[in-house]
Amino acid sequence: MRTLLLFASVLLLAPAARAQFDFGNLGSAMDKAKSIGKMAKGAAGIGPEEEKVIGESVALEIIGKYGGLVRDAATLQRVNLVGRAVARYSSRPELNWRFGVLDSDTVNAFSAPDGYVFITRGLYELAPGDDLLAGILGHEITHITDRHALKIVARGEFLTGATSLAAQTSSDVRQVDAQLQQFDLGVGKITQTLFETGFDPQTEYAADQGGRALAAVTGYAPGGLRAVLTGLEQRGEAQPVFSTHPPLKDRLHHLPDEPAH
Repeated sequence: MRTLLLFASVLLLAPAARAQFDFGNLGSAMDKAKSIGKMAKGAAGIGPEEEKVIGESVALEIIGKYGGLVRDAATLQRVNLVGRAVARYSSRPELNWRFGVLDSDTVNAFSAPDGYVFITRGLYELAPGDDLLAGILGHEITHITDRHALKIVARGEFLTGATSLAAQTSSDVRQVDAQLQQFDLGVGKITQTLFETGFDPQTEYAADQGGRALAAVTGYAPGGLRAVLTGLEQRGEAQPVFSTHPPLKDRLHHLPDEPAH
């Protein structure tokens, strides 16, 4: 785990964008337990510190599952420059936004709370223009700003036990373990959604619309995301693309036909 933390921190350092992961607090069981113990029901009750802990843990799961991070400095610089430009116009520009390319030839993209956005190498190679890349990243940024993953945690009954331990700052290992188990269940539910079940279709359509709008307000062509989806549909590859998302034709139906450049 420590090796993976160092690996992630180094690889996301884009020279021009100065983008890096900050995993300084991860790995401290007591800090995790204290943070999760403060959670209240409802996404609005998950504060910045709780979101940070959840985001770091989910980000590590994504990196580990999808081959680590691409090392190429030019690739990291581009994805961070485009991503941070789009995120600046989002509803949460104050987050410490971090963008990485996963070393996987699958076609997908992911996000984690607190500003972590990932695109696979397979998808990155299908977005040679910045207008296309902005639409993809805007979709994932919208997932974060609209707190889609945190809403999964908030409505889960698996966190109800954590609040009963909130006021207890104890060295009792059993109590710390209980809090960490609640935390792991919450993070596990998010990663299950990202890797297996996916968000519900309406959430994905909303993220598509949000990504399109963010790209446009930043100055990129509004049809970038649609162009990527159209290209994938026309290729008709046997390998699943966006495997946890609604069918491409359904997503295209919810996006206007607009210029991609």
